[in-house]
Amino acid sequence: MDFARMKTKKLSVVSLRRPPALLLVCMAIIATALPESTQAQEWRIEPIVRFGVEYDDNATLRFRTDEEVELAGFLLDLRANFIYSSDTTSFFIEPRALLRNYPDEPDFDSDDYFLRSQFRYGGQVNTIGYRAFFDRQGIRTAERLFSDLEIDDPDEIPDDDSGRVFLTGTRDSWRVEPYWDFRLSDISSIGARFGYLNVQYEDVFAGLLSDFTDMRLTLNYRRKISNVNTALFELTARTYDTAADDIDTNGYGILAGFVHNLSEKTTLQAMFGVEDARKSGFSSDPQAVGYIRLTRNLETIRMFVQYRRSISGSGAGNLSGRDSLNMNFERRLNEKISAGLGVRAYKSSGIGGNTSIDDRNYVQLQSSFRWYLSRSSVIEVDYRYTVNDRSDAIGVRANSNQVNLWFIYQPRTTPRL
Repeated sequence: MDFARMKTKKLSVVSLRRPPALLLVCMAIIATALPESTQAQEWRIEPIVRFGVEYDDNATLRFRTDEEVELAGFLLDLRANFIYSSDTTSFFIEPRALLRNYPDEPDFDSDDYFLRSQFRYGGQVNTIGYRAFFDRQGIRTAERLFSDLEIDDPDEIPDDDSGRVFLTGTRDSWRVEPYWDFRLSDISSIGARFGYLNVQYEDVFAGLLSDFTDMRLTLNYRRKISNVNTALFELTARTYDTAADDIDTNGYGILAGFVHNLSEKTTLQAMFGVEDARKSGFSSDPQAVGYIRLTRNLETIRMFVQYRRSISGSGAGNLSGRDSLNMNFERRLNEKISAGLGVRAYKSSGIGGNTSIDDRNYVQLQSSFRWYLSRSSVIEVDYRYTVNDRSDAIGVRANSNQVNLWFIYQPRTTPRL
């Protein structure tokens, strides 16, 4: 299936740079769709205010020690969760602003904006929904993958960073993923999912990062084998279009796997297959893709571990093969204290085995401690150690240590652990 005709290289970015307007549109649509009698009963609003101080001994991941930039400053993180739920419908939208201020290095100050939304409607045989994400960030943080203990859905883990971290410039990222599932019987179903990612850069030197669009269509079939086992099959088609050249990259893949419920709280899922992604007029070998994932959610423990092999696009201008390991672990130690550990590690290499500047090893380790002063007031300490290793490609390696201290006020949010 070739849907490269759907590319939108000339896409206007006016709407991408107005998250407040997008929020108002989404809220107006959902509000008018709901009966008046349910609006007051089933809506919930959860404001969250986070004030923090930050220190990073190599904020731009420079490999030369005489070029390292130490940043110390203040962070203000404002967000609000708007949540609607009923027997058949769930809706979530979260606007967020993250303001960074560094008194000694004002050139690194930034105002970052985010918008996250999900919708799901489940009928007797049909389920429809979407996930949508908008990010407007400075290049220094947007192109640097961060471990995030708040991510619950593995598909929300980004894999489009280039590792190219600069002082200036901004990145606008818009991702939309509508989906549809149809239940054929009590044991089988089919579905479709479309992923659209558009990324555009401002104030970046020409040739360093390029605007791109990455679209993927996935058709799936699920069949329940037993009370604990479900078989999965997927067909995928994708197109990657970058401003770096006028040549489209198209890909097709097939995967098969299973879901196994080890217990009511523990699930193992795996998918394995191949994807053939190549530029028009060029040849390359099909690449192995897939993942194996373990999730476990108990009253005092949350754990997620995933190894994934994927074909990823980024502003570097090409698709690359990526082997990634992601882990989140959180435990409530007692009524007042919880601790967490996050790992993001990946090896990225050019498709076809050719060494390029995009080849790199990236590792980030995060540890986090939370002290609940009350149900709504929290003190959090985070430490991140990051390594960006390009020694195989251009012989450079950088690392940084980052410490954050947060004071959190969340009057209507129920602690997850």
